Amino acid sequence: MKQILFIMGLAFLSGCTTTNKIPTTPVDAVALFNHSLFNRQPTPEVTDIFSLPLAEQNRFFAYQQKALEQGIRQDRVIPAYLKNKLASFSYDGATLSATQTLNQDQGNCISLAILTQAYANLIGIETSFREVASIPVYKMSGQTLLISNHFNTKLLAPTEGEKGFISAIRPGTVIDYFPAQDIYFVDTATVDDLVAKFYANHAADALLNKRFNESYSHIIQSFKHVKNDPELINIAAILHRRAGDSETAKQLFEFALTHNLVSTNLLTSYAALAQDNSNYTLVNKLENMNNLIAKTPFDIISIAQNAIQKQHYNTAEKLLSELAIEYSYLPEPYFELAKLYYLKNDLVQSKAYLSEALSKAEDQKKLGIYQAKLSTLEQITHKK
Repeated sequence: MKQILFIMGLAFLSGCTTTNKIPTTPVDAVALFNHSLFNRQPTPEVTDIFSLPLAEQNRFFAYQQKALEQGIRQDRVIPAYLKNKLASFSYDGATLSATQTLNQDQGNCISLAILTQAYANLIGIETSFREVASIPVYKMSGQTLLISNHFNTKLLAPTEGEKGFISAIRPGTVIDYFPAQDIYFVDTATVDDLVAKFYANHAADALLNKRFNESYSHIIQSFKHVKNDPELINIAAILHRRAGDSETAKQLFEFALTHNLVSTNLLTSYAALAQDNSNYTLVNKLENMNNLIAKTPFDIISIAQNAIQKQHYNTAEKLLSELAIEYSYLPEPYFELAKLYYLKNDLVQSKAYLSEALSKAEDQKKLGIYQAKLSTLEQITHKK
């Protein structure tokens, strides 16, 4: 089980590369949806997402009172409570409500951020968030469907000091749900972003399982909280395409381009649609755009993967090698280089890169995958 990392004080902003959100007026992609294609299904209310059982509320209030009497600062009460509460927590990838997360003792980082916010709501603690990226989790036909980014929560300390004094950085306690090295700071976020992510993850999960009405219902809810997220437009476009309406999917993709609401996932998905329609001019345009907007190491990995699929091995190797130098702690560039050299039938070099990836991986699932691949390669090379 992974340990939840609690960082005190001002560490929230340290070691982060600042990126700016797209300066755009909120726009409404939902107006382009083919609503007649779907039937609305029930979805959780926001109040239900953050609600906690009365018995749990009382337990937490009692814990808080004792902690405050011991001089523990208000923003540190929740992390201390969670550390004991989630001692056997299982990271299974599911996006759950606060009560579900508590009862099942499992979930993903969005589930934990929601649970943290639920306790913060009880005692009036202000929160802020930062969004961090990792390698995409869910894929279908080579197209990323599920937003792969995670959230860290900062519980803000009570304001102190002289009246009129303004602190540039407000102190608080950061809860890092995935204290691994292979993540990358993307942007700051809000509670609305968190709620939108909850609905979007459910929309993507339903889409993967071809429950199109359920996916539609959740993505509609997601857009009520965040209007200008390219990842939501991407899910909506793929949903329409999978449901048989490629024209609306195209309109949604074009809407995103018109309003500069683009991401690597969205451009990759649109390029796949253009490829199916034999619109190679558009494919090239979108791939060039993808190269220009790449922000995170994982965006560049996606570009390299696309180059490998096209057998542009030199291009892919250059991208991945540069990435491995700049982000030497990430296992993914080495893993992709291992795959590249395997395709080039250079098993010795492939094995070397796979060993390097294995030495840098912290996630247990990745460790298992890399170890299995390495064992297979060792068997092959021993036979030669």
